[in-house]
Amino acid sequence: MYYFILEPTRNNSDKLFTERAKDLSRQFGIASEINQSSPARSAGELTQIALMKNYSTIVAMGSENHINKVVREIMKAGANHTCVLGIICTQGSSMLFEKWGFRRPEEAIETLKQRRISKFDIGFIEPDIYFLTSAKIEPKNPVKFNIAVDQWSAEGIITRAEISSNLYILLERLIKEKSVIRSALNIFGGKENSKYEHSIFKGKSVRIETIPKTSVYVGTEAVTKTPVLVYRKLSGLNIIVKRDRILSES
Repeated sequence: MYYFILEPTRNNSDKLFTERAKDLSRQFGIASEINQSSPARSAGELTQIALMKNYSTIVAMGSENHINKVVREIMKAGANHTCVLGIICTQGSSMLFEKWGFRRPEEAIETLKQRRISKFDIGFIEPDIYFLTSAKIEPKNPVKFNIAVDQWSAEGIITRAEISSNLYILLERLIKEKSVIRSALNIFGGKENSKYEHSIFKGKSVRIETIPKTSVYVGTEAVTKTPVLVYRKLSGLNIIVKRDRILSES
């Protein structure tokens, strides 16, 4: 049976979707308990309760922040639990929405019922932060940085860094035009006098240090500050995914 952990709804559309999903999960007979997080009982605490009750499947329904909090507690429980995670992402702007966003609650509950399971890498920030999406460093102003990826390192100035759960690393640097003549020509030509340069790497571990220390975010939640050390847990979590659609021949 499934243990549902819902995030408080943000608007009437979310509320209607959530109520319909709750009704359908009971009709299909997959929901044993349905609980909503609150200031009195967080998503993390509800996940701990579900694990203590030995539920085989926990369903997180809500935003990227909410889902990552549930992921964090499942991963912290370690090998003592072989829990499967179901996801219903209600945040259209989240990178999770493509895999776990649903236009209709019927589609969401049908996906959970069919129970197609895949293993996913999970990002890990020492000492105890796990994430399914990405960790971001987005300072208000450019900062000096030092990055070490596996066996190599580099330093410079960045305006943004993002590390995905499978350890793809994006570094962004703002470059401003220094030539007065070229700058004037750009202005008259309607062009920008600055541009962003991007670098992408892949690794097994990454350490980033910044001067000054900068907050590290998962979703919109500040989880720690630099310096930060990030790994990936290969095939760290079993998650229910959508079945591939089979197109009928015309």
